[in-house]
Amino acid sequence: MVELAYFINRCASLTKKIIICRWNLAKNKASPLEIKKDVVLLDDDDDIEPARSADVQISNKWEESNIHYPSSTDPEAVELTYSDMKCLEPEEYLKSPVINFYLQYLKKARPRRDLHMFNTYFYSKLEEALSMPGHHDSEFSKLRRWWRGVDIFKKAYIILPINESMHWSLIIVCMPTKEADSGPIILHLDSLGLHSSQKLFDIVARYIQAERWHLGMDSSYDIPFSGRIWRRLSKNINREKIEVPRQRNEYDCGLFMLYYIDRFIQDAPERLTKEGLGMFGRRWFNHEEASAFRGGIRALLIDLFHSALDDDGPSEAELEDKDIQMD
Repeated sequence: MVELAYFINRCASLTKKIIICRWNLAKNKASPLEIKKDVVLLDDDDDIEPARSADVQISNKWEESNIHYPSSTDPEAVELTYSDMKCLEPEEYLKSPVINFYLQYLKKARPRRDLHMFNTYFYSKLEEALSMPGHHDSEFSKLRRWWRGVDIFKKAYIILPINESMHWSLIIVCMPTKEADSGPIILHLDSLGLHSSQKLFDIVARYIQAERWHLGMDSSYDIPFSGRIWRRLSKNINREKIEVPRQRNEYDCGLFMLYYIDRFIQDAPERLTKEGLGMFGRRWFNHEEASAFRGGIRALLIDLFHSALDDDGPSEAELEDKDIQMD
């Protein structure tokens, strides 16, 4: 402090005003959202008084940039603007563009051919189609474009993000093998317990039954379950509300949902039966791991934006190889 005062006094004798800027950088690299400055005005006759801290204006280059992940030619590409990352700031709710980005990232980083992941917009379309009065068949036929070319009954798992009433939760449908003596299991994972599991179970069960009816019209269709289960599928759909680690605040529900998906993809066996549901529970992971996911996802996106604006940025392959680093 003595040296700083001496330096200030020496400078004050040479000039009327001095502006001192202190830049706060991120741990490894600065992003436009992380750079801040404090301005201090020094006058011969005035006391030293710092001006209010303010965010540096994001450069036009960053502010106007956008990216497509995994690529602009991918039919499932997610488009993000730099402003979409604002939901990754502390105490903010995650929004669909960022969540859908991470779902696409998981498909590349942790590929599993035995599962199908819907994006965040599917559930509302499903609910809308099933609630339409009359003409259910035509509405469902339109809805089937969402999983064109995918036989959901021949996947081990269907992952379905749920967004309702400013809250995120997760549905996972576990499909049985043809040799199994039980039907599909619908799992509901909710970090706050705010969504009605019964409502979600009913909608997803109706979806499964509608798809079974549609495929059953083709006499040549190779039935994926045992004949007994397939014929009485509506009576053989199981429903399980799963105990999971819970968030300790009001805003991390999206992070927890993504972390449920990430951990499930890593931990789930080839097929999950009722006997294997013990893999879940309140001790499945430490709740702090999910909350810390915020910084890791943000780092991935910053790398992508650097890549889009700087030829020296990471390639798509390099990004796929990255694991989320917890702060």
